[in-house]
Amino acid sequence: MRSFLRVFLLGIVIIGLGYLGACFYTKDNTSQVSQAFNNYNILVKREPRYVKIDNKDAKDKDGYGNYTYNLKSYDENGKEHPIEFMGMGKLKQDHYLKLDTKGSYVYSYKEVFKKDIPSDVYTKLNL
Repeated sequence: MRSFLRVFLLGIVIIGLGYLGACFYTKDNTSQVSQAFNNYNILVKREPRYVKIDNKDAKDKDGYGNYTYNLKSYDENGKEHPIEFMGMGKLKQDHYLKLDTKGSYVYSYKEVFKKDIPSDVYTKLNL
């Protein structure tokens, strides 16, 4: 009975450490697997991030006019995170978006004005 309990507890610890490792690895990874993992990850919180649209790197991967953007985003504290999301059509150059994210997964985006962006984030977006 004791050996079963040890093996069981060791398995729980290994699974827990693997889950924590996956959480740290996928938080800022923009692959589709990482985005799907972040969507259901209970350890990653939803937070807004801000981006400035740059159409030179936008790609129409599916051929239907849905452009994929791979940009630098900033959270409300000014920390930089890579982000990849799909816009419905080509978005307006040099406009600012507020993304509703959970890790690297983007739920939605909306256009915001300068006054709605924290000042340190606005400064970093325009460097």
